[in-house]
Amino acid sequence: MSDRLSGEEGAAGFPLLTVLALMAGIFAVGSEELVVSPLLVDMAASFDTTVAVMALSVSAYGVSTAIGALLFAPLGDRFSRRLSLTIGMAAFVSGTLMCAFATGPGLFFTGRALAGLATGAFVPTAYAFVGDHIAYRHRAKAMGILVSSWSISLVLGVPMGSFIGQWANWRWTFGMLSVLGVFVACVLLMTRVGAGPATDGVPPQTTARDTAPAPDPVSSQRWIQSAARAFLAPKVSLYVLATFLNMLGFYGMYTFLGSALQYRFGDGSSMTGIMILLYGLGFATSFVTGRWADKLGKERVLIALLGGLVPALVAIPLVAGWTPLLVLCLFLWGAMQSLVVTLLSTLLSESSQQYRGTVLAFYSLATNLAVALGAALLGPLFTAYGFSALGWVCAGITLVAFVLSGWAQRRGSERAAKDTGRAATGSEEPATGGERAATGGGGRR
Repeated sequence: MSDRLSGEEGAAGFPLLTVLALMAGIFAVGSEELVVSPLLVDMAASFDTTVAVMALSVSAYGVSTAIGALLFAPLGDRFSRRLSLTIGMAAFVSGTLMCAFATGPGLFFTGRALAGLATGAFVPTAYAFVGDHIAYRHRAKAMGILVSSWSISLVLGVPMGSFIGQWANWRWTFGMLSVLGVFVACVLLMTRVGAGPATDGVPPQTTARDTAPAPDPVSSQRWIQSAARAFLAPKVSLYVLATFLNMLGFYGMYTFLGSALQYRFGDGSSMTGIMILLYGLGFATSFVTGRWADKLGKERVLIALLGGLVPALVAIPLVAGWTPLLVLCLFLWGAMQSLVVTLLSTLLSESSQQYRGTVLAFYSLATNLAVALGAALLGPLFTAYGFSALGWVCAGITLVAFVLSGWAQRRGSERAAKDTGRAATGSEEPATGGERAATGGGGRR
């Protein structure tokens, strides 16, 4: 049964317990996605294999997340979202426990794949839950809390996982994440029963099951046509490709950062966790720097940041032996990468009002594909040639993203000049669909 609320049902207070449970769930899945980086060396030693092989678990997680989003997230539209969230978190716990108790790489990879499927189902369902189940006046606050969970997982989750892995064993890191998942599932179940504010902060749902319209026999064909139009809208393809390349360079570097730091500081040193914490602190600065980007122009700032990431990725391996410089570079890398991610997602959301949802789906696909390929393609490079070679390659990949973003801005400027000239001459020639989309959102910076 759908748990979508009517206006009267959404009029109650803020459902703090449910929102905190969703926040904890996203924190858990976000931490699990990234925590492998500082644990790769220890996991490879446990399974008597190489770092490059264990890094493929990141690829398995990314591919499974994309598949889970496509296959299981839509089920929340037909059934209870709360039930979908609970089942998704239960699957996440099962996969995480498989990782914790894995006796070999095969079982570990299976656990990562199951956890990735659960993540793909849980995260979009959690966002949809906020829109369906939380009163409009509280919705922005709730969504802000959920989105901030990703930054918190970088700032706290990954360093804590690294510390636990270094002081105890890497298996305990996955064990703690599974405990957090059990807590989330229990809270979601507890807030399902009872009535009124005492359980969920909103009265129990009383609406009937939503009735979906009959399937359109040509809906698949129309969806493909819509997706093609969205991808070919002005600047969308360029920014999607820039997103893929930027995230490929990021995940290729970040996946092996923990291993490189562990080689640098030695087994059992807390410095690996501290260094990753510094990167996370830099990543959290987008809450402040995003305002500057709005004032200076999103596209200009994006180009500058991608240009700055190129030498930063080269420099990090080179300064690994000088701790003060390494601290500075990691913090700046986190700060620049965070704002780049924010700007790319924002610019894509503004590029086409008509196809905004489809455009953001391309953004998600590009990101998850980069997660899958970053570790798979660059792991052998790290094993054979080391961290410095990895830095140069990731910098080269990011350089292409820099070029694409500059091209996108140039195309936008040319289109804006054309529109200005048409208005000045009083031309009544109608704009194309792509041009309407560009002037509707993509021209804003």
